[in-house]
Amino acid sequence: SSGINAEWPLRPGEISVEKMNAVGDKVELNNDLIFSVQTKVEASGVMTASIKSRQEVTLEEVRIISLYKMSDQTTTYANGGHHSGFAVDGQFVFSHWEPGTPVRTVTHTLSLADQKLWIDLGGLFRIHRVQIWNSRHCCLERFIGTHTYADERLLGVAISGKFMYDYKVDAGDPIYARSITLHQVRVEYLHVSEVQVWGSGPFAEDDKFA
Repeated sequence: SSGINAEWPLRPGEISVEKMNAVGDKVELNNDLIFSVQTKVEASGVMTASIKSRQEVTLEEVRIISLYKMSDQTTTYANGGHHSGFAVDGQFVFSHWEPGTPVRTVTHTLSLADQKLWIDLGGLFRIHRVQIWNSRHCCLERFIGTHTYADERLLGVAISGKFMYDYKVDAGDPIYARSITLHQVRVEYLHVSEVQVWGSGPFAEDDKFA
């Protein structure tokens, strides 16, 4: 008879038209899935880049990072309860003479060698500036000889009596630190009204935007 019988037996190794069409449909479906996944991956990459960009902007914001942070000092002057926390309480206006007054918000150690005040920043920050407000009630010269450190990096040494010491970090030589230390190397009291640390972060050890 003329024409080709649809039921014509296949030769060994041949694949029917129906199976070939089915395979083609699956291949097309897989291609669609692959394209969909690639599109989502690209969108995710754009979103991740956007989030990272916003995070970098946030991390670059320079702000006070010392307020209400954990602190400690070598010794504490007994009369008046001059705890190290007064260095990070945000109050640097009051520094009255009378040790027992509630508005004498200054830290105060004993008069011994190697007196220190520590501030734990709670993370790794880029340090931009440290301002130390000396006690106003008396004896500005007592702060002379005090070394100020960001971790192990020396920021400055007090060589004269001042109401405020301002240590700025060179932008070309960035400093990252977890703590600020004031170290009075002389046999002397160490007392301050406030320590303000300006910085950005926190950062991971392997993720610094210097």
